[in-house]
Amino acid sequence: MGLQSGTVTFTCFHLPDPSVADLWSFIDESLREGAYRNGSQGEASAKGFACWEDLFDASVPFAGYHKGEYVAFQFRWDQRKVPPLVLKQYEREAVQAYRAEHDGKLPPRHERLKIREAIQNQLLERVLPQPSGCDVVWAPAQCRLLVGTASLKMLEAFLEHFARVFKLHPIPLYHVQWALHGLSLPENLKDALSRLVSVKSPHAMHEGRFLGYEFLTWLWYQAECRQGRVPLERGDFATVALGEKVVLSRQDDGKERVICTTQAGALDEARTALRQGKMVEEAQWMLMTADNEYTLTLDRDLWAVKGLKTPKQIPHAEEMDSDARFLERMFFIDEVLGVLNAAYGEFLSARLSSSWVSDVFPALRHWIEGGPTSENHDVA
Repeated sequence: MGLQSGTVTFTCFHLPDPSVADLWSFIDESLREGAYRNGSQGEASAKGFACWEDLFDASVPFAGYHKGEYVAFQFRWDQRKVPPLVLKQYEREAVQAYRAEHDGKLPPRHERLKIREAIQNQLLERVLPQPSGCDVVWAPAQCRLLVGTASLKMLEAFLEHFARVFKLHPIPLYHVQWALHGLSLPENLKDALSRLVSVKSPHAMHEGRFLGYEFLTWLWYQAECRQGRVPLERGDFATVALGEKVVLSRQDDGKERVICTTQAGALDEARTALRQGKMVEEAQWMLMTADNEYTLTLDRDLWAVKGLKTPKQIPHAEEMDSDARFLERMFFIDEVLGVLNAAYGEFLSARLSSSWVSDVFPALRHWIEGGPTSENHDVA
């Protein structure tokens, strides 16, 4: 489920503008330098960039990755893995052979490690590499990088390779970083947010998860009590509604989770969980703009957009060239991100102001205790 799939999943990064004289020459040279190359025999992994249209094409032509204002390519990662039980079997046989040669003595630790390493290398030479990959879209004008996966292992592999080749370090746009680098917040609100969560902390993602819990719970409240209206920059508004699934847990302990669908009985269970002190950990949402309708899932980290379903592409899409299909897909994704930015910005404007304690939190508490209400609380 990457950026090219029917159901889209991607993780967001802020990528500062590189200080280079010619951006597109820099991109071209870097993509070619970091293009995928086959690993040597027995090498555990090989990684590199590949063509947007074909994961197995590492030529990365200019016309293939330069799509309007976007840079689009794939990241390929091949891995050779030896099943643990197979390694254990061969290691056992090698240890028995060692004992036969050394009067029944077990190999010392350093010899055991040498035996294991030698067996690992021998077996890797006999294993076929398993290719995997993810889509990548870079919008330099927006300082935004989208990576079409939510797998932490794949993200780590991509970021290591990207940083080594481009000498650039994407900033993950989870809750607090999204606010600081992905939104146009006033400086006073950024200062207030930095006092709540220090991005310099190595545990910033965990320490700032309360923002995700509160935002998702607030968004459910908005959907029920304010018709889910989200004002957009262009002057109109979008509408947000709860989708088919909501997961609740306590902020201090996410182990005890309540998973509900949006049937009436299940929602009663979800509201009971709210009254017991749980908040929304993950939920599916429906976003409606003037022209389009989307469904997607967000969790408490507010980092990855999962399971995004966009409108069907225009009729006869198969007759369009690949760049036209790509640009239409990116229009949908940009529209979704615009709505999410507007909603999160509205939440933070309330959360970081004095009105949170005096007006917003009491209204939320009233809703949690009493369920849906006909009162139209303006909590923005």
